[in-house]
Amino acid sequence: MRVRASMLALSIALPAALFVSPHSPHTGPQEAAAAVSVVVSLDELVTGSSFVVVAKAAERQSMWEDTPNGRRIVTYTRLDVERSVVGEPGTQVWVRTLGGVVGDVGQWVSGEAVIPPGERSLLFLHKTPTAVVVTAMAQGHYRVLTEEGVPKLAPSPDAGTMLPRTGPSIGAREVLVGATLSRALVAIEEVKRAPRERK
Repeated sequence: MRVRASMLALSIALPAALFVSPHSPHTGPQEAAAAVSVVVSLDELVTGSSFVVVAKAAERQSMWEDTPNGRRIVTYTRLDVERSVVGEPGTQVWVRTLGGVVGDVGQWVSGEAVIPPGERSLLFLHKTPTAVVVTAMAQGHYRVLTEEGVPKLAPSPDAGTMLPRTGPSIGAREVLVGATLSRALVAIEEVKRAPRERK
């Protein structure tokens, strides 16, 4: 078992699930995967992010890459930025997520953000020395789905298992999931202004 700590979410993860195509020469048992994360607040997401954007996922590329946890598959997704709420990422930004498919081998990481091609999302992004990643993994990714002409937020497809947070703050997902995109942007702006107002 590996213990992996992101800046905002403590995740305990077994190796990513390995799946193989029926025509693959690879044999052997498949690996299971699980992730446990501590729920993060909206304030933690905003203050821990280099960028917060509304963007549409365009092309993506999966590849093998050496990581602190060993060699694994990662996916780079190009986001076409529609609106920047925090920071200045430019009109496009490449985001790295764990997992993907290379040839006949794929890896899936429970709790990681899943960014479907062609879909709009609200994303909280953190710039590391080597890549831009989703802040707090799946907790920093919200799909923008239109219901009766109104854009609303839905969670990332697989957030893994989340432990309840302690303290007075409520989780970001409780604030954002089901909210209209416009309401979510107002809430983020309020968090951005709050530190200045407390000074």
